[in-house]
Amino acid sequence: MYFRYPINDAHIHAFTLEMADEVVRMADELGYEHFNMLSGSNYMPRWTANNLLCARIKQLAPGRAYAFASFNYPERGVPDSDELLRQARLFRALGFDGIKMMDGKPTMRLRTGVALDDARYDAMFDYLEETGLPVLYHVNDPWEFWHWDAMPDWAKAHGRALFYGETGNPGKEQIEREAENILKKHPRLKLIFAHWFFTSTDIARTEQLFCDYPNMSYDITPGWEMFESFQEKYDEWRPFFIEHADRILFGSDTVSDHWRETIACLRRAMETDEEFWAFEEKCKGLDLPEAPLRKIYYDNFFRYLPKQPAKLDVDGLLAYAEDLKRSVKGFKDEAEIASDIEAFAGALKN
Repeated sequence: MYFRYPINDAHIHAFTLEMADEVVRMADELGYEHFNMLSGSNYMPRWTANNLLCARIKQLAPGRAYAFASFNYPERGVPDSDELLRQARLFRALGFDGIKMMDGKPTMRLRTGVALDDARYDAMFDYLEETGLPVLYHVNDPWEFWHWDAMPDWAKAHGRALFYGETGNPGKEQIEREAENILKKHPRLKLIFAHWFFTSTDIARTEQLFCDYPNMSYDITPGWEMFESFQEKYDEWRPFFIEHADRILFGSDTVSDHWRETIACLRRAMETDEEFWAFEEKCKGLDLPEAPLRKIYYDNFFRYLPKQPAKLDVDGLLAYAEDLKRSVKGFKDEAEIASDIEAFAGALKN
């Protein structure tokens, strides 16, 4: 076994059929017992077909793979309340195990122009509360992305695309407050914030959120900047991880061209007290004891998900694919999206 313990990875993305096959190979090599595919359909129109691909990966790894669907959005704005609720009900009926949302990523929050706590989301979140269907939510990005001089080189390489300090962009604190308002309005919502909710520079704030919202958890999927922050206040963060180990989920964000390096760095971060560089960030391992590690690596996955993935409705998914093709008429990337829909639906038939 690659890890010392059985692993459930709560946070993986894929975007092509080739990547789907690589995810399964990766899971086999790492000895994952279960893993969760997260759709990016609502992040950008080009990824509209991604729910179908995540369902395909469930087919490729029956009993091991889970999938969180993501809402299908228009090219601009957000669907209305009735449409969000309709899609949430549909995804549950089709056999998805939860919902992935990207609305809080600053680039998407700017594009939609809709606050995360807007009333049009309420009926959908009410439904997710009632059914217990979990949400894994990407909210914000590293604080450095609002400060050009502090941004890592890899982010600067994208030009100004990942720089949010321009006039008109919502600020990090504003987006965070909007997300917290979701928890205030929907206290029974099973909500996991991806990437440590980007609060790793503020342990007091993180502690308060954990105390105030008992149904909320974080995943430790990198950005490595958060592990660099843990290193800077190591004597505070290590006890936090041990105390709150039942609220932290393991995630890798793979598959990628460097997934082995990512996994190796995550192991060093969790299991050792070594100092090391993870890509551009300087980190120090948290050296967690066995009991917290087992919770993070394995047990907490089942705080949000049943022991077995939901059964897929393949016929329903194929009908959904036909609806998707109609919904993207006139989209800028209509031809590419339609090609993905055909490919992913074709794979689901086999």
